Amino acid sequence: MRQPGKLLALVVALTSLAALASGGSAGSLSSYGLPNPTSQPKDIVVAPDGNVWFTEASDGVRRIGRLDTRGKLTEFVMPSAPDQIAVGADGNIWFTMASTIGRLTPAGVFTEFTPLSDGGYQSFPRDITSGPDGNLWFTMGGMIFKMTTSGEMTKYVVTSSIYPDLQGITVGPDGALWFAEYQGNKIGRIDVNGNITEFGPVDQPMNIGAGPDGNLWFTCPASHTIGRMTLSGGITLFPLSGFPQPWNPVAGPDGNIWFTEYLAGKLAKITPAGVVTQVQTVPSAWGLARGVGNTLWVTHLDEGKVSKFTLAP
Repeated sequence: MRQPGKLLALVVALTSLAALASGGSAGSLSSYGLPNPTSQPKDIVVAPDGNVWFTEASDGVRRIGRLDTRGKLTEFVMPSAPDQIAVGADGNIWFTMASTIGRLTPAGVFTEFTPLSDGGYQSFPRDITSGPDGNLWFTMGGMIFKMTTSGEMTKYVVTSSIYPDLQGITVGPDGALWFAEYQGNKIGRIDVNGNITEFGPVDQPMNIGAGPDGNLWFTCPASHTIGRMTLSGGITLFPLSGFPQPWNPVAGPDGNIWFTEYLAGKLAKITPAGVVTQVQTVPSAWGLARGVGNTLWVTHLDEGKVSKFTLAP
């Protein structure tokens, strides 16, 4: 574990960012250009205070960005490329990096934690979420880690597949953690005591989120499919037209499930019954997060922008 230190680097602090708004019957989009247009913003999360945090992980940029409620951007330089991000029960920002877990306080103090791994493909943390028990939970290879906010870790191994390649993880409406097994072709459930149950088969699921309907929703980018899973393991698949490559399902403020379509460059939604609508053009749409009120936040992976989408009343 790397010991806590002072703020690594405050790259830029702008009083405001230029916002480009586009209107539409379904809502309006305000886009905020980042100083480095090739920074590749990826995952995004909105803290309880309304501040927006996101990862930037291009070859030359390794930063955590924060956009406050006044439109002021602050960027923090990281020692390696950050990927997935979450707000912890302690109020700090937690994120995965190349082979470690990072913690950043709102004041900018950074700490790095190294999980014990079996080497090889097992050594790369994937997704991270704040659990119902106040701990952080993250996936890594064939393992799930439970991590206290002080850095103590407990490892749980998924043994049903040689290479399950665990990816997305989320808190389900039942208080358990649900995760996607990309190579294992399954959806898994682990309770806070470490008991694991798996369901499937599902074709290479990547991201997973809890829906407003009490079900789990997941994306299969390789097969251009959205999936719905009940708490008892019932699976319904909704193939998407074309080749949109869906990512990051999020429960929206309107009772629908929203997701990004990276290849199609769209922000889309699916009703609990399975009706899909491409709502807004968002070039290279990737990360997605529920915002304050009637808003969603999305990252443009290839354009160096983050955008706020405000749903129409």
